[in-house]
Amino acid sequence: MSIVRTFVLSMCLFLAVTDIHCDPIMRNVKKRNAVIQRVSICQLGDDSFKTIGEYFGHKKEHPYFRCIARDNENIRAGTYFVVGFNKSITLLPVEIFVRLYIITSPRDGVLSFKCKVPDSRHAFVSEIYCGITSVPIDIKTLRAWKVELVDKNDQVICSQQSYMWQ
Repeated sequence: MSIVRTFVLSMCLFLAVTDIHCDPIMRNVKKRNAVIQRVSICQLGDDSFKTIGEYFGHKKEHPYFRCIARDNENIRAGTYFVVGFNKSITLLPVEIFVRLYIITSPRDGVLSFKCKVPDSRHAFVSEIYCGITSVPIDIKTLRAWKVELVDKNDQVICSQQSYMWQ
């Protein structure tokens, strides 16, 4: 019994000391700026988001290990910008939006879209699927793009753009 008691007390002491020393480190990690490391663009259909639960009668879409933001929440199929960050998206502030600017042709000019990022996010996810679902866009006609992560006060947290945007 004394061996178990000693082990439990030593583990409690270890956890207390670790928490004291790691707390400033974790605060600094949360303060570090978010950086968009990569952006990939793809066309995804409605079937790309269906889960096995939906086939068994669940009416609501469940993202599981994806963070999905769309400009029109009722439509799944569209052009998606997969935005990858340098850290988990749970460390990003709540109530954030992704603003997408794209140029497909000179006569259309700059098209802008705003997608609300869900506040419920999984800890192991470091990317956001930002979907333009309200307007059909062909990737082949996409000339330039810019992605911005903005907070509720419309302040830019971080951004990334294509080479042609400059």
